[in-house]
Amino acid sequence: MKPDMHKTFYTFLLFLFTATAKRNAMFVPKSESWISNDNFSRIIKLSLPNSRCCNVFLSDSIEDLEVLFRQFRSIYPYEYLLKRNECDGYFLLGSSDTDVMELISKISSLQPQTEVLIIINSIVSNDSSIFNSSLYRDADVNIVSMSGIWKLSENYLKPRIFTKLERYEDMAHDYSKMNFRGREMQVCSIFRPPMTYFNRTVNKTIDGVLTEVFITDRDLDKDGVEMQLFLIMAEKLNFTWSIRKPKGNFKYGRRVNETVWKGGMIEMLHKKQVDMAFGSIWLTHDQYKFINLSEAWYQVYLHFLVPRPRRTTSFWALARPFSTNVWYLLVSVIITHSLYTWTRAWIDPKYPKRFRNFLITLTDLIGYLLSSTVPKTIANNKLQILLWQTAGWLIITAYCSSLAASLAGSEYEPRIDTIKQFLDANLWWGEEGPPPFRDYFDLMDPYAAQLPSRYINTENSTQTEALIKRGNFAIIGKIIDTCFFPENNVTNEDLKNYRLMRHSVGHHYAAFAVQPWLLVPVNRLILWLRETGITIWHLRNVIRKRNNYNLRKVLVEQDGYDGSTQVLGLTPLGAGFSLLLVGLSMSMLVFYLELKYAARKSNSIRDILRDIDKKR
Repeated sequence: MKPDMHKTFYTFLLFLFTATAKRNAMFVPKSESWISNDNFSRIIKLSLPNSRCCNVFLSDSIEDLEVLFRQFRSIYPYEYLLKRNECDGYFLLGSSDTDVMELISKISSLQPQTEVLIIINSIVSNDSSIFNSSLYRDADVNIVSMSGIWKLSENYLKPRIFTKLERYEDMAHDYSKMNFRGREMQVCSIFRPPMTYFNRTVNKTIDGVLTEVFITDRDLDKDGVEMQLFLIMAEKLNFTWSIRKPKGNFKYGRRVNETVWKGGMIEMLHKKQVDMAFGSIWLTHDQYKFINLSEAWYQVYLHFLVPRPRRTTSFWALARPFSTNVWYLLVSVIITHSLYTWTRAWIDPKYPKRFRNFLITLTDLIGYLLSSTVPKTIANNKLQILLWQTAGWLIITAYCSSLAASLAGSEYEPRIDTIKQFLDANLWWGEEGPPPFRDYFDLMDPYAAQLPSRYINTENSTQTEALIKRGNFAIIGKIIDTCFFPENNVTNEDLKNYRLMRHSVGHHYAAFAVQPWLLVPVNRLILWLRETGITIWHLRNVIRKRNNYNLRKVLVEQDGYDGSTQVLGLTPLGAGFSLLLVGLSMSMLVFYLELKYAARKSNSIRDILRDIDKKR
């Protein structure tokens, strides 16, 4: 073979061998990853710090990703699931950014607590669609590729952007020192003393929608306990704000079914029209299902204002000195003594025969009991009548002294302090808009369960005032610190005849309603405000400035004896004169019966009267 031919042959064999070796190398997986184990551990620790399980999403090109996936399995310390949305952690592994985009579309929930780590086994350009922050909503996202490292800014910042990092150590999302960088928050609130005191609005277009916005250019407009706490949050988190008024007549709204909430601040927050809401929002199960509620900053108790006890000035005031049992005993003794005297008159022939008439006996004994002179008696009944009259003197003395003390002092109706007494007094209550009764009362209690049936829906303050004047209407409100605040507007004049019912009818916790990405910083601030006592300081400061005289007086009882003498009114005087009239009538009847008895042998009573007149 010629030398040139030998050279060509060897060159061909070398080419064939080299080509075969390269082709076989394509089917042998690489034994090393382009991410070291130390860096991979650091990536997982900083990207998935709170997740205790992880959903794994892999692209179809599994051959190119085998080394990275095997590396993840050896380093991740917790359980991982394949293509299942059961955890807040997500690990997305793809051969290209296009593959990862398909994986992102399979994730149904990207909430503020969601943590997403994306590793791309290729080079990614800076203008790739994978850096569209709207794809990830409120989740925390880190992206690692052969061409760099990117972190999505924290979910409380708008707009969110991806930042390219130089080191793996910078991948952690920091929520310890939140700074909203002057972002304008859309807030919703209402007029709800003492929490808020908004009362002036102006129309303003926000996001293309005309809405009512509260004016807060005066210090009085920024007053209120929760408003003061909100201002601290705005300062510490560095955001501006605009406070809207909810549309319609609902302040908080109503739950329609398990998935629909209609009206009020809760609907606006649920539809993400606002970022935060406050104004005596309760921490309840129904509202918690639709919105995120912060830590409670205070516990509020529900009470009724009930009519004050009125003074007792009835016709039967003269009966007050003795109890009912004593009166029953006196009547029984008089009847028993009369029966004894009547029976003895029929048995003992020497006993006065006029006592054989039971009516005469009864009236005579009542007269002896109330008489202040010694009656004419005979030996057979003298001791009996003297003892009877002595007992009468003692009874009269006790009665008169007790009557004087009773009429000179003040006696009132029983107080209404329990739900049972509330129901027995046939009281009604109401407010503007039907409340959620199961949030107000313990409906498992047999008495509290009857309160919804006593509810009257009031349309405005005019109707409320008319119900108050009717006299059997209770005013519902809340006790904050040591002061009462009605749920609806009530004039000072209407409060004068009301007092606080001591037994509370319910309690709840006041909280702020926020979007999910605001929950962590707001909770942190509320806990700090509570621990430092700032919440109580603002609460008492606002109450001191805003609590009026009549709201304090509802806590004061006015039905006790104050030491002053009671002026005797016409009613007890009328009862006394009526009693005298009854006594006069009875004496006239007795006199008539005696005349008739004396005239039983003569022609007429007139003859008896003439004989009496001649003897004078």
